[in-house]
Amino acid sequence: MRLLFAAGLAGFAVLAVEIVGVHQLAPWFGASALVWSNQIGIVLLAMAAGGWLGGARARATADPVLLAGRLLLVAGVLLAAGVVLLPLLAGWLLPDFLRLEEAAAVFRGGSLAAALLFCAPPVFLLAMVTPLLVEARAAQQGAGRAAGDLYAAGTAGSLAGVFGTTWLALPFLGVRVTLLLTGVALVLAGLLLTTRPRRQAWRVALPLLPLLLADPAENANLPPDGAGGVPRVLRVQETPYQRLRVLEFGSGERWLQMNEGLDSYQSVWRPGSAWPGGYYDLFVLAPVYALEGRDGAAAVRFWSLGFGAGAWTAPVAAALEGRDWSAVGVELDPGVVALGTELLPLHPELRPRVQVVTGVDARALLRAAPPDLDFVLLDAYTRQFELPPHLATEEFFAEVFRHLRSGGVLAVNVGAARRPGAAETLLDALRAAVGASFGTNVRLHTVPATRNAVLFARKERPFPDAATLAQLLPENVPYAVGAACMPERTLDGVPAQARRFTDDRNAVMLAQLRLWLE
Repeated sequence: MRLLFAAGLAGFAVLAVEIVGVHQLAPWFGASALVWSNQIGIVLLAMAAGGWLGGARARATADPVLLAGRLLLVAGVLLAAGVVLLPLLAGWLLPDFLRLEEAAAVFRGGSLAAALLFCAPPVFLLAMVTPLLVEARAAQQGAGRAAGDLYAAGTAGSLAGVFGTTWLALPFLGVRVTLLLTGVALVLAGLLLTTRPRRQAWRVALPLLPLLLADPAENANLPPDGAGGVPRVLRVQETPYQRLRVLEFGSGERWLQMNEGLDSYQSVWRPGSAWPGGYYDLFVLAPVYALEGRDGAAAVRFWSLGFGAGAWTAPVAAALEGRDWSAVGVELDPGVVALGTELLPLHPELRPRVQVVTGVDARALLRAAPPDLDFVLLDAYTRQFELPPHLATEEFFAEVFRHLRSGGVLAVNVGAARRPGAAETLLDALRAAVGASFGTNVRLHTVPATRNAVLFARKERPFPDAATLAQLLPENVPYAVGAACMPERTLDGVPAQARRFTDDRNAVMLAQLRLWLE
């Protein structure tokens, strides 16, 4: 029974390192597909190498159970050591006040180095354990039965590692405690396999020593605030989807950040202001375009896919003043909405107008939307670098098209960095994907002084010209909105040729990698 328990725990720990390890890297290097690929690749490499060496040592060692116990002990200590040493490596690799568009190349190499140094060694040792246990158990039951029992136990442990860490440990314990308790369990299992466990019982406490230190991840990659200062961290929260952090600047402005933070935010809140700034202000154009030529008495209905903390609500409401309107906001991560409600609250008059649905994918829920929406807002970056592939295809935009009334509008936030060649490739492909349903009724506005553009498409009706648009804008819009509507920042129509993004063949991830890495 001891051997089955050890095999199951080793399987649990490998998956815990793989999954929680990415959350451990996220405050410094993010959790993009690139980081996940590095992590999965390194873990698989370590498992292959450890399995090979464990099999080679199984026959050569006189006591495979004792060796397996020692490997579990060392793996637990290494896991705890990584919790302490990773921030030191990250601080050495990452300069202060790194900008998002400068970060991708650093994140690529940094996440790979961190995975090699802090995830690969414990996984390598854990992968050696099962062949050793098979060798020990085969003497009693035969090789086939022994291998079957132990690999079944290891797989059961891996299943517990997948679901237990994602849905229980991370939200309730956090990254550090989850990793350190995993280390404690490994040390305990190792002691159970050694000959004199009582004499070494003090080692169980070793993986808990990092809890005596403050968590440096809370202050990782903080943006600047004023003359060399940094904002105050109000809250840090781990969710099954990502790491969230709320910052407060000296001006009172608050940012809701995900994962690596840097100079970017998922939502922004300014006390006493209806205009949060950045690309959020340009969402005012969605109702302006959608209601041009429409009966002013009819109620307005729209959906927001990627609700976040609802930073778009005040700009949109400015264009809907005096009208009856209601909205549905869809947000995959309930933690985002909870933090936003508490620390980045909507105006009390706007909150009752918005029904927020959490824990469900935006595209899946869109199928339940009514067929006569006035507009749809899409701001659904899974991570700071990545527009979800299934929300960037011709088929998805066709679904949006079917849920809009004639004259209805789709508005899409696109993070395009400041790299014209690569940005144009991504934006052209998205314009073409939208144009497959909306035809040439497509307009792109680039947002001044940001890395964003907002893509608009209108169903069965053209966009108004610049003079008409100027008359339609609400009073007192920010300067940046007017600047984004100038001809030099506006691009109409679709490209003659562009890469196609479809559900079957979708290169949006490659296009975004090129955008941020070149």
